[in-house]
Amino acid sequence: MKESLREYEILKIIKNRVSISRMELAKLFGLTPARISRLINNLLENNIIVEKNEGKSTGGRRPMLLSINEDNFKNILGINITADDKIYLSVSKVNGDFIKKIKIAILSKNKKNMLDFLDNIIKKNLEAHKNIGVIVLIVTGPVDKDFSKILMSPHYEWETNNIVKYLGRKYDLPIILENDVRAMAYTEKQIGSCKDVDNFLVLNLCQGIGTSYFIDNKMYRGFHSMAGEIGHIVININSIRKCSCGKRGCLEAEASDKAILKRLESEIKVGKYSILKETLQKNNRLEIKDVLYGIKKRDFLVIKAITEAVEYIAQGLNIIISIVDPEKIILAGELFKSDFVMENLNFYLNKISLDIQKCEIKSTKLGEELMYYSAISVVRENLFENLKFTEKYIQS
Repeated sequence: MKESLREYEILKIIKNRVSISRMELAKLFGLTPARISRLINNLLENNIIVEKNEGKSTGGRRPMLLSINEDNFKNILGINITADDKIYLSVSKVNGDFIKKIKIAILSKNKKNMLDFLDNIIKKNLEAHKNIGVIVLIVTGPVDKDFSKILMSPHYEWETNNIVKYLGRKYDLPIILENDVRAMAYTEKQIGSCKDVDNFLVLNLCQGIGTSYFIDNKMYRGFHSMAGEIGHIVININSIRKCSCGKRGCLEAEASDKAILKRLESEIKVGKYSILKETLQKNNRLEIKDVLYGIKKRDFLVIKAITEAVEYIAQGLNIIISIVDPEKIILAGELFKSDFVMENLNFYLNKISLDIQKCEIKSTKLGEELMYYSAISVVRENLFENLKFTEKYIQS
């Protein structure tokens, strides 16, 4: 594929608009109809775009609309590694159709040898699905500007942080590495609640806490590509609770799923009453579904732990709201399915945030689809933006 930079700009417009006429493209780029047609014909001949679906007439013949030829792209192998010891694996088409979706548990033995574990998963799926054209690896922790290295991994130990180079030596396929919450934000932008929102943030609450930001319709990454690490903001300077990053009093150590569960388990074990005592004794651990049950039953110990965690989350969000000034905040995580949690979060935020900076706060509507679709959204984001990836993906 040897398009000019102008052709790539045209392709980006077509991708973002989904469909557009030649006349609209000519106006956008300030080109004559003849010039835009020459560029478009080259893309049509290379099977990169197609003409379909007649547009609305403005008086004359209805125009044909141009769209990306999604059939021209091979399938996506998506591996979304979460902080709560799960892999959301998918094989899908770039248009959003799924061929396979499966959840894989990460056991303790896997954590000690993550690359071998990952390698086995990739090999198995490449053998089972012959039309894979790209591998998308979504991880917790920040990823560098070149999308090649994990800068910090608070939940897993990797034998090397340069995963793209490691996997690139084994597989003759383009490989994209992305942070989990940024992938969520791309997904909310493409198919979720933020399609028409230019300034928004996504907060993910699980075993850790992370955020990502769209500012003026673009993902904000920061100088070190570490923007969004809200979980490692020290929110309680007097705390003795140690975070996975090594500091004490981080938001993640005070209000993540892991922190809430650890606190409840400790307090029940020292004799404090809770309806979850029997569950803890039976399973030797609690899960978030147990906490949600405790909230539903208005268990005093659970309500107290959740209320404290929600206050800390509100403080963290208030800091971000003051700096970023978003129009909308999307919350991902099991706890945000609770009306009690959402009502209290809004209550505390209203107490501490400026009236002029009020924004809409909602739990994601995508559910687990957010985890599976993330790989597709990452590919669609990189398509025609990352020229090196695009060329390899089309030619694979």
